[in-house]
Amino acid sequence: MYTCNLLPPTLTYQHASVQPTVGLVVLTTDLTCERDFSLLSKANDLAFDQYVNRIRFVNPMTQQNLTAMVSDLTAVTADILPSCPLDVVVFCCTSASALIGEQAIQDAILQSKPDTKVITTASAAVASVLAKGHKKISLLTPYNESVSQGVAKYFNNNGVEVISLTYMDMNDDRDVARLSVAAITAAAKAAVAPSAEALFISCTAMRIVEIKDQLEKELGIAVFSSNHETFWQTMKAIKLA
Repeated sequence: MYTCNLLPPTLTYQHASVQPTVGLVVLTTDLTCERDFSLLSKANDLAFDQYVNRIRFVNPMTQQNLTAMVSDLTAVTADILPSCPLDVVVFCCTSASALIGEQAIQDAILQSKPDTKVITTASAAVASVLAKGHKKISLLTPYNESVSQGVAKYFNNNGVEVISLTYMDMNDDRDVARLSVAAITAAAKAAVAPSAEALFISCTAMRIVEIKDQLEKELGIAVFSSNHETFWQTMKAIKLA
């Protein structure tokens, strides 16, 4: 025989301590963004709850394919902990956020998470560069010329002058994630203009986080990257930085 006991409500419904909640919208083809967020949070001993949903993206990386994601953004955001609030929702794609624009992205995300803060990789990049006092940058991208020009235009329209643009003309973001340290370093060295105050390396697929310090030493200039800046602007939004 056994006895059956009902716990009193005070014991049944005790809540765990609450950490800041971050929702990431990541491309279906992105091999790097979640990994970099995890690396940076662990390296800096920052505690927050991270929830991810993938938004459909089809290569090649063209303006048409990148901007098409906006039509799915509301539904994808809604499926991150449905009916639960999030402190921040982050749209993790530099080129798409630059091409689509802040207002359209905010409108789409706020339809499903009306009380959240919205961060895009493009806005995070500009905020980080300006916060460090830089206004003239060299820009390195893996995209084709058209997409790269769109990213450069975004920077120029938001207070950061792109004085040189170097693009790698790659079609597939999965290939971007597979670039070697040597290839990235060579491209970065070739991209820096003599009068640039900093270098921004674009694309959430580009694996810069582990080599950022090394690049800055070799180039002798400040280096900013998509995932690094997105992470730290997200930390500021949830008051962990």
